[in-house]
Amino acid sequence: MTTPDDTIRSADDWRSALEIRDTRAANPLMDVFATLWRHSSDDHPLTPDDIIDLLEADNRQNSFYKAPSKETVINQLQYLEYTRILGREVRRSDDGETSADEESDDSRWYMAPVLSPSEVRLLEDSLMLSRIDPEELQGVISGLYQLAGGSAPSTDLPDISIDGYEHINGEFLATIEKITEAMNNQLAVDFSYCDYDEQGRLVKRLDRRTGKPRRYVFDPYNMVYKKGGYYLLGHFHNCPVPQNTDQNENHTNLFCFAVNRIRNLRITSTRIAVPADTWDENGLPRKLTGAPRFDAVAFARQRPHMTMGTLVDVVMSIGPSVLTNVYEWFDNPKVERVDGPFDPDDDHEGVQAFHYRVSVRSPKLGIIWWALQYALADVRVESPQSVRDELLRAGLQLARRYGDE
Repeated sequence: MTTPDDTIRSADDWRSALEIRDTRAANPLMDVFATLWRHSSDDHPLTPDDIIDLLEADNRQNSFYKAPSKETVINQLQYLEYTRILGREVRRSDDGETSADEESDDSRWYMAPVLSPSEVRLLEDSLMLSRIDPEELQGVISGLYQLAGGSAPSTDLPDISIDGYEHINGEFLATIEKITEAMNNQLAVDFSYCDYDEQGRLVKRLDRRTGKPRRYVFDPYNMVYKKGGYYLLGHFHNCPVPQNTDQNENHTNLFCFAVNRIRNLRITSTRIAVPADTWDENGLPRKLTGAPRFDAVAFARQRPHMTMGTLVDVVMSIGPSVLTNVYEWFDNPKVERVDGPFDPDDDHEGVQAFHYRVSVRSPKLGIIWWALQYALADVRVESPQSVRDELLRAGLQLARRYGDE
């Protein structure tokens, strides 16, 4: 099966062939195919005459070029309709002017895009928030435009001028490529991990014993996006699988690293020690729990923030204005409407006479951060008590920090 990356590389090779054949005989099939790729879309199909005009315009600097005849163009279009080149589908436009059984010299044709304009826009806007080198980002977006062909949202690449790009990791895309290769071949990786210094530069973490950059040896399972960050999930290669199901509220047996802070990643020749299906959804040994197997996407979706503690059952009371925020942050909340205002002592006129009781699953630290994030809204954690205790401690600390001295 042709992948998008294969398509881009093949398309570049195809275009290169077009560009270097100035003194060679024209290839009508290649000409028609390339013209449909560059200029057509489902809302802008081309007639054979349109294709000839575009070929002449695209090759006006080539004195040796001679456009194919209309009959030749029609023959190539009919061939492309039933033969996919590079996985691309050529279709006859159903504009109501020609019946399915009727041949017309003026039928309108287009190449179906690999990605629709809306899909390209979604991916482009998502990439703009990634910490990718601006030049590499331009190249990725250009590749998306090529996949869309004539359906690309515009021919102009976006202007990228963000001060934060001064503090990015130029190895970002190369790191992703190596991690992908390692995962495909079930190999461990080792790398350095960075933190930001006061100048916003990424500096490698040091080994406290040696003072040298610390190297992490890691079994990579998958990469996931979460709230604008891109994370590598996996297990430390040299850590054994525990023989019990003791849970830690702050950590699981799995760990995550922000991909943009990984440096000097190397694929080792050692196979991963612990496969991903060893773990259940909480990062506990599945042979001991019998719970559903680990899934990186589900693992990320169940966490309001990318914290690695095991999931706990949380019950909250919230006001009606917070309900949308709950659904935006939690994957599968259970919501029950309760009569009476959020604050039983609030009997002011205009206060809504109902609130919601919400049950979610979240790591302890994740729900603490979330509750503090909405501390000024109608949110009250009812259980577990350990979360309530931590929120009280945080509140007292805030009162000391910001209270009158």
